[in-house]
Amino acid sequence: MARRRFPVGVQDFEKIITDGFVYVDKTEYIYNLANNYGDSLFLSRPRRFGKSLLCSTLRHYFQGHKELFKGLAIDKLEKNWTEYPVFHFDMSQCKHDNPDHVSVSLDLVLSNFEKEYGLDKGNLSFGDRLKMLILKAHERTGNRAVLIFDEYDSPVLNVIDDPEKLNAIKSIYNSFYGPVKNMGDHLRFVLLTGITKFSQMSIFSTINNLSNISMDPEWEGLCGITAQELERDFKEDIEALALKQNKTPEQIMQQLRYRYDGYHFGPNMVDVYNPFSIVNTFSKMMLKDYWFASATPSALIKILNKYNFKLTDIENKRVYESSFDQPFDNMRSALHILYQSGYLTIKDYDFVDEVYTLGIPNKEVYSGLYSTLMPLYLNPSDDDNTSLLMAVQRAMREDDIDAALTAVQSYLSTLPYNLSNKTERDFETILKVLLDCLGIKNDVEVRNARGRCDVVMKSRNTIYVMELKISSTATVDDALAQIDEKNYMIPYWNDPRRKVKVGVTVDPEARTIKEWKVINA
Repeated sequence: MARRRFPVGVQDFEKIITDGFVYVDKTEYIYNLANNYGDSLFLSRPRRFGKSLLCSTLRHYFQGHKELFKGLAIDKLEKNWTEYPVFHFDMSQCKHDNPDHVSVSLDLVLSNFEKEYGLDKGNLSFGDRLKMLILKAHERTGNRAVLIFDEYDSPVLNVIDDPEKLNAIKSIYNSFYGPVKNMGDHLRFVLLTGITKFSQMSIFSTINNLSNISMDPEWEGLCGITAQELERDFKEDIEALALKQNKTPEQIMQQLRYRYDGYHFGPNMVDVYNPFSIVNTFSKMMLKDYWFASATPSALIKILNKYNFKLTDIENKRVYESSFDQPFDNMRSALHILYQSGYLTIKDYDFVDEVYTLGIPNKEVYSGLYSTLMPLYLNPSDDDNTSLLMAVQRAMREDDIDAALTAVQSYLSTLPYNLSNKTERDFETILKVLLDCLGIKNDVEVRNARGRCDVVMKSRNTIYVMELKISSTATVDDALAQIDEKNYMIPYWNDPRRKVKVGVTVDPEARTIKEWKVINA
């Protein structure tokens, strides 16, 4: 049987349909979005999560391309296909770090529309040119215009760490978006997609009725592939992958869930798989970390640096819903941008307190996040990091904690002085990054009724409970005594694995491990 075609890198709805690519039918969502919810909407989703395909599908729907939707859900819902003038702006094409280049890109997009409608840009501003296009389109067709701004924030995120360029690009876009406020009588539908909100962008401050649907229960499955859609539309592909890997379909489903599932975009906790990783998996018939490898999250690293965010802060964070709607330029924490970018997701929702719990969605993000951010906490040299990882991995596989700590001790003594490894929290983070990159289950700052244990590591056969002392006078016996005094071992007594106490002292001047002692509990 011939293999099916998967739209890897294809974001145009018409091409997917006419060229016979696999398409997960989202057109019932499209119909309800366009007709039953509102006229001006904002949707936040992570990169490569189907926002551009959504915008393309809406464009073809509003342009009345009925033949493309034959046999899809919307074919039974839409009775009166109407052709509207559509202005579709893919703002990722303006993704430059130079404001002048952004202006050139925006000018080119507007010029193409102006040629279509026979308009001369003259000396008009970007905003006035857009206004004239909307008016002309309404006049010529008799139908109100549709505006679609895909990845509206892409140019801004690209210069997030450069205030001068950031303000210059914001000024350009304020001029561009501003006139939309007073054009309601000439607009049928407006959609913005992106990752986050910028309150100082006039599109948010001037369009009073712009509705943020990003966490509304109706749209949790609007982008991405839901668990139901995966089982319904990819059954034959799951079976083919199972046959190739000599596994059962149930085992492949378990691997897909573990690696790519776990995203939730609202209180109903609808399970959503990463669509980019799913289509790549079935196209290549291999399970790999496709989404994280598709682009370097440079903006993420800039944001984490800006807010001094620690990887130990990343799991089981409880936040109110208002945190998600907080504009980027007013935020005081990196949590909500981590969520909107896809590095965190909703793990639980408390309907009584209206509180969300956030965490890392799946293995792909977990391993990619830690390995990509290693240079923030370890050595910028990949070769040095790889050598350390191999040494620690080999030692932990053999349950040789002495060899593992010897490797870490040697490594820490070579770190550049400008890296952050001066406090107990820094050393906890470094250990966590190392262990997470190696797939060794661990927790830091584990709380119980008596206190907070620094590090707990779990290998196949052993549980290591570790206490760190960052002091020139503290001893390893002091660290071991704290494990006993605070009852750090009690939660693990029913675990059949061997239990080991590890006391570690760190020299704050040398900035590396001074000594350690290992005792079987």
